Amino acid sequence: GMILFDTNIKEDMSDSSFDWEEFWIRFVCSFLFFGFIFALGLLRYVEDTGWILGGVIWTVLTVGVSIYAAKVGDEAWHKLLDGLRWW
Repeated sequence: GMILFDTNIKEDMSDSSFDWEEFWIRFVCSFLFFGFIFALGLLRYVEDTGWILGGVIWTVLTVGVSIYAAKVGDEAWHKLLDGLRWW
């Protein structure tokens, strides 16, 4: 199967050569893009789930995908957008 998340994120980020500026640029861009996409998708179900649960789901999805995209880079965008195209 396809592995989406790298389990060594904490170890990789503690490396002194880790580029924090690039990480935050990628994080913010993916947060804005996928936050908007997930918000549109969740608006359909917010009446069933309620605003609080919908907000928690949106936050977890958006932050999780943003961290993944910030850590992995362009490869993450290709995988995530291919997944959205399939859906």
